[in-house]
Amino acid sequence: MSWGHQVKQLITLNWREKIISLVLAFLFWFMIKAQDARHTPAYPMPPTVRMPVPSTPAPPQLTPVIPPPVQVPSELEPTLSPPGATTTPPVKPKEAIGGAAGL
Repeated sequence: MSWGHQVKQLITLNWREKIISLVLAFLFWFMIKAQDARHTPAYPMPPTVRMPVPSTPAPPQLTPVIPPPVQVPSELEPTLSPPGATTTPPVKPKEAIGGAAGL
C-alpha cells in the first residue's frame, strides 16, 4: 500500500464520528472562551507590591493640623430644639379618646 492510500483511508474511515468530534470540540472551545471573556473577579485583587514600612516616625512639622472650631453667630443657631429634648404636657386618657373619636 502506498502512503497516499493510507492517508485517504485514514480520512474516510469513520468519517461521521470524526466530524461529530470536531463539532463537539469546537462547541466546548467556544463555551470556554465565552465564559472566560465575561468572567470578572468577585473581589478586588490585592496589590502585589507592598508599601515599605517607615523606620522612623514623621517629624512634628508633617503631622496633620486640625483648625480650631468656628464660632457660629447666634443668628444662625437653630430656634427649634432637638426632637428628644422637648416634652409635651401629659394628656388625660379620657380627653385623648374623646378627641380622637370626635365626640
